[in-house]
Amino acid sequence: MALAAIERQSGKLVIKNIGLLLSGRLEAPILEADTIVAEAGRVTAVGAAKTCDTDGARVVIDAKGCALAPGLIDSHVHPVLGDWTPRQNQL
Repeated sequence: MALAAIERQSGKLVIKNIGLLLSGRLEAPILEADTIVAEAGRVTAVGAAKTCDTDGARVVIDAKGCALAPGLIDSHVHPVLGDWTPRQNQL
């Protein structure tokens, strides 16, 4: 159902001025790109701004040099320092 709603969306989304683009692949973790283009909810181009078709973009997001990573990221984490975790301090 959600995919059908995304596919009905018209227009183009551009994320530009990406400072660091992570690929999610261990063999090539950083991409040489500063722009992502998506159409109908799918990524259609990743590369340098001069090589991506950004004309007619409905939404343009300026990343202002920030890093961009693929996928859904759960930002709720519990850091562990060495072998110690807060739970080990309980009796």
